[in-house]
This record gives sequence, C-alpha cells and structure tokens, in this order.
Amino acid sequence: AAPPYIHPRHAGVMPPKRRRRDEPPQQPQGAARERREALCGSLYESVKESLDEGFRELEQENQKAEQERARLLAEARKVVAKMEADADKRNEMTRRDLEEGRAALERERAAMEEAHTFQTNRILLNVGGHRFETSRQTLVSVPDTYLASLFSGRFELASDAEGAYFIDRDGTHFRHILNHLRDSGSVKLSSGVVAAAREELAVEASFYGLLDRMLPYHAQEQVGHLLLQRACVAGTKRELRTAVAQARALAFTFGSTTPFLKEAMQDLRFVITDRVVHGSPVWAAEGGKWFMYRGADNTFSIGSASDCVEGSDRCCIFNTTLDEAAIVAPTELHTNQWVSLPISTLELQYASAERIGPDGWVRVPEMRITAVHGLDDGDPAMAAALRQLAALP
Repeated sequence: AAPPYIHPRHAGVMPPKRRRRDEPPQQPQGAARERREALCGSLYESVKESLDEGFRELEQENQKAEQERARLLAEARKVVAKMEADADKRNEMTRRDLEEGRAALERERAAMEEAHTFQTNRILLNVGGHRFETSRQTLVSVPDTYLASLFSGRFELASDAEGAYFIDRDGTHFRHILNHLRDSGSVKLSSGVVAAAREELAVEASFYGLLDRMLPYHAQEQVGHLLLQRACVAGTKRELRTAVAQARALAFTFGSTTPFLKEAMQDLRFVITDRVVHGSPVWAAEGGKWFMYRGADNTFSIGSASDCVEGSDRCCIFNTTLDEAAIVAPTELHTNQWVSLPISTLELQYASAERIGPDGWVRVPEMRITAVHGLDDGDPAMAAALRQLAALP
C-alpha cells in the first residue's frame, strides 16, 4: 500500500523561496565582479584621457606663453640695444666735439707759439756769397721744397762764425725766391726781367722746388719764344702774325656758355705744347685726355691722343671755320661755329639741338675761349716780332 502523504512543512523541510516578479534573476558572483571591474576600468580610461587632454592643452598654452615671453624679451632687448647705441653715439659725438674743440685750442696755442718762435728765430743765409736775413717761418712756408726740408729740424745744420747757413747756389736771384715765400706766391715777376734772367731764375726755382709756383707757364713761354723766333727768321707777315697770335694764347679755358657739353668737356684748360700737327701747335687739356689741333680738313678740332697723333679729321668737337689765313689761333675762332657729337653733348640738349649734316653733328649754341696766359707785348721776343711786323708793308 502507498505511504501516507506528509506535507513538507510537517516533515521539517522548507520549500524553495519563490522569486518576486520584479526581482531580476540572480547571476553568479564572478560575473558581477567582472562587470564592475570593466566599468571601473572604462571610467578610469575616460578620466585619464580627459586629464591627458587637459594637460596637453595646458602645455600648449604654456608653450605659447613662453614664446610670447621670448618675443617680448627679444623686442625689449632690441629697444634697450638701440637706446644704448643711441646713447653711445651721442656720447661719441660729444666726446669728439670736445676733442675737436680741445685740438683746435691746442692748434691755436701751438700756432701762436710757433709764430712767435719763428718770427723771433732769425736765420742768416749765405747763398753763393750773397747774405740774406729771414725767418724759419718763411723758409718752411711751402712744404715739399728744398728749403722746407733743410730747415725742418730733421737735419743737424752747421753755421759759420757769424751764424749764417751756407747754400752753394747762385745768389743773384735768391731775393725772388725769398719774396715769393714771404708773400705766399702773390709776388709776380715784372715784364722788365730780361729773358736771360728769367731762364736763370727758372733754373734756381727748379732747384728749390718752386718752378711750378713761381713760373707756372715757363714751359709754355719757351714754346712761345721759339714760335716768335722762327717767325722773325722767316720774316713773312703771315708767319709773324701767326706766331704773335699763338704766343698770346699759351693757355686758355674752353667751354659752352650755357649747359650743353658734358662735364668732361666743360671748362677745359688748354696749354700749348711743342708738338705740331699740320703746321700748327697742339694745345693739351689738363689731364692729358683731350687735345686741340688742326685736323686734316684744316679745322681746329678737339680729339683724343690717337686722333691728335694721326692728325686725322676724327674728333668729338670742331670749329667749322675753314679760312686758314684768317684763323691762326684758337682764341680767334668764331664762338658760334662749333659743333659736337653725342659723346660730348648732354643728352637733352643734343635731342633738341640744330643738326649739322648727316653724321650726327649738332651746333653748340655759344662757346667761349678765354686766354688765361700769354706773352705780353713787353716780352722781348714779342716786342721784337711786333716791331718786325709793323715794319712790313
């Protein structure tokens, strides 16, 4: 027979608890821990990434701030350096002004002392037996001369029993040397000094290193004397008149009266030389680049050294006057008959100038040739030529 039914409660056994409808099903304990750890890890990574991003932004801001600070510091250093440079420049200018002022005062004091010493330092000279009395200031007034070197103080000089210093030269013309030194070159030799005396003086002036100062046109005067002497020997009216005109134009200035020629061709000073081209002397400009000569076509031309040597008609300026009998010296040329090429003419003036012929020549509006030195009528050679010319019919 079947055993009797016994209710669990009466049997001492509790039935399993019933789960409520809203209560989630229980999971095993290990899975819950894993989910919690995963959540914590995700939160950590998120927070860490946020913090890293914040640190990076902060670092970038710090770098920008550092760069801005460096820029401002560099600009500040530049400003300070400029201020210091300006201050140094002002200080240097002030120092230089003070030094210049001090030096000027020192020069003035030294000059006064030197003048007093020189003027009281009397010097006796014995020049070839001629005795002269002067001062050291006079003897050293022109630098780079024999006397300035002799009495510069660099040499030990011995005087005679009377205290005179001996110079073994002809003392006949030494007074002209001293007068030239005393008056800073303003003393001019009179025309009454005969040619022989002028030649002797030229020799002495050359020895003392004063020829170019005392007789600046001595070489040109010699050329003029030679032209006159040859003309007197020839004896013709044409030769005499030509020589007289040329001897009166030993040196002259040349240029346009208005801005027309280039600077290299303006205000040239020509001096006569002993060279002859086509029967006429050659005048050389100072500097030796340009020459005035009679060209192959019988006109007075200005050209280079090679043009002059060849005596060709190549030139950059010439006078169109062709009357050889009427024109014998540059100073006699017509001032409105000069023509020039582009090489010697200002560009604007050349563009608007009157064209002469097909070869690029243009007319120079007005020229001037001014004699600055020549033999005067009182010169013995000139006087002789003029007398001989006046005697001809």
